[in-house]
Amino acid sequence: MARLRIGLIGWGTVGSALGRLVAAGPLPLELACLAVRDPAATRSSPLPDGVAVVTPEDVARAGLDAVVELAGGTEEPLGWARTALDAGTPYVTANKALLATHGEELSALARQRGAALLASASVGGGVPMLETVHHLAATGAIGRLRGVLNATTTYMLSAMGEGMTYGDALREAQTAGYAEADASLDVDGRDAAQKLAILASEAWGQWRSESQVERHGIRGLEVTEGQVIRLVAEATEQTLAVAPKEVERGSALGATSGIDNLLEIEVRAGGIFRIGGPGAGGRVTAGAVYADLARLVSGERPILFGGNA
Repeated sequence: MARLRIGLIGWGTVGSALGRLVAAGPLPLELACLAVRDPAATRSSPLPDGVAVVTPEDVARAGLDAVVELAGGTEEPLGWARTALDAGTPYVTANKALLATHGEELSALARQRGAALLASASVGGGVPMLETVHHLAATGAIGRLRGVLNATTTYMLSAMGEGMTYGDALREAQTAGYAEADASLDVDGRDAAQKLAILASEAWGQWRSESQVERHGIRGLEVTEGQVIRLVAEATEQTLAVAPKEVERGSALGATSGIDNLLEIEVRAGGIFRIGGPGAGGRVTAGAVYADLARLVSGERPILFGGNA
């Protein structure tokens, strides 16, 4: 089997974990080139030997078998995605902000050029939420999506329900590596809103952007000890919302703790399907990207929000 030559943009926690998977995993993959924003920066995971370090623009236009973008941001990655897809190069990303803002354009470009667009890692970390929604969407009977989609707030709210203050819970999440120094995307609900927009777009075949999600975060929230609050993301074909809600301790949502993510997919006349697991961590997220690459190796050419190439 011919090796799939990939270019990687981003060498952070997820990118370096993916690099190790590519080097040691069973798939016939070759890391042909790598792009980082600052090649001279000090890193916990050194850049790999023998791999060309180039600019992101060089990766996007190199004519490789696939481009993998794990850098984050919106406007710069949009340019890279446009360049790669316009050339017919499969594009794999974990960038939920990019997709929740420009997914409709990129999906249309992928269809036009016959290029795959994959983003399993954009929602749920290593939990295959997007694939599950995709398969159930084929029934045309998804009635509602409901879940806990942000690991940082689940971690914080679990601690707050045990008596910790908002400030202490945030600091603990940051120390544990589950929250950034600027945690606004998480605590203000934007991360969950972006994920919900992506899932809803896939569920009902109609593009939804982050701006269409009614959003309330947990910033400054007070939780009584023993109370079970979760940042709940909920969508129907008509409405999308993210807000902190009290849930029953014995319910599926109430049983989430730590960095758990959970999605409930209600199918008309079919009951409720649940899928959950760890929603944060470099290794599990890299595993989802690796699974997307496995689909390319097998000859699949899926297009997010658009079927197959």
